Amino acid sequence: MNDETAGVFPGDEDIATGYPGDEIMSDEKAKPPMKIDKRIVIAIIVVIGIAGIIILFSAPLILMLNKFGMVEIPGLGGSEQTQMLIIGSSSVDLLADLDNQRDLIYYRVKDAADLDVNPAEQLAEFDMILLDQHMGITPYDKSVSRALGEAIENYVMTGGKLVVVMDSGIYRSGGEFGTGIANDVIGWKATFGDIMPVECDEGVQGTITCTQPVFVTGKIERLDADSKIMEGIETAPADPRYGSLNMITFDVKPVGNQIAYINNAEGTKNYPGIVEKNLLIGKMIYFNYDPAITPGIWQNTLEYLR
Repeated sequence: MNDETAGVFPGDEDIATGYPGDEIMSDEKAKPPMKIDKRIVIAIIVVIGIAGIIILFSAPLILMLNKFGMVEIPGLGGSEQTQMLIIGSSSVDLLADLDNQRDLIYYRVKDAADLDVNPAEQLAEFDMILLDQHMGITPYDKSVSRALGEAIENYVMTGGKLVVVMDSGIYRSGGEFGTGIANDVIGWKATFGDIMPVECDEGVQGTITCTQPVFVTGKIERLDADSKIMEGIETAPADPRYGSLNMITFDVKPVGNQIAYINNAEGTKNYPGIVEKNLLIGKMIYFNYDPAITPGIWQNTLEYLR
């Protein structure tokens, strides 16, 4: 044994030079740190920021489209019950039909006068409005106020859905001489603007057509082959054994897309049946008869408006 190996046991060479791997660790520590390009970091931050802004501003639009049925987002209730407000007094048969459609529609009934205070806020609670005053007796029963008319117009123009039945809303409330209506307003134009797909016209001997009910026996015939409202329906009643329908209608002037017409079995003159106003957003449907007498068409309409 010489002095160089004295006191050194096998394997102790590592001890003399440090623990195993010390040389490798020393080499790694000697490597320069990896540099991160600041431009890449800035680009990532910018992309994340832009994505956040897009989400922030598009979320309300997506929610509105979901509410009005243009898109359906799982979990946001796009296919749940539609909240309908009925303004006026629908027929017993129509209310009974709506009761049978509770899986589609939940409705509340209010008088037009109940909506004179904060009408826009009250209408905003509903997905759909049915203006149906055709069962009213006096002109006041078929009237709405200026404020409610403007609120309904704005409701439709901002994406709401409206159905008007027959002579509903042809008068404006707030008149004098004890009538409760304005004596210089007849028809829809002055109260609802341009959202209505029909107009009152001048009849014989200076009469106004939307104030003169016409008793008709006939059928509802399809005009628009692409309309969802008449999908699967060409004629109502469909079965000849049911004969014709007895209905009350009005000789109004269509200014929108005619979905169906009333084929008068007892005369040469036919009448508009269902007319739709083509709008950028929102939907407006006019029924020139009580929808209850054609339940299939009415149910198609509810599906279409949802």
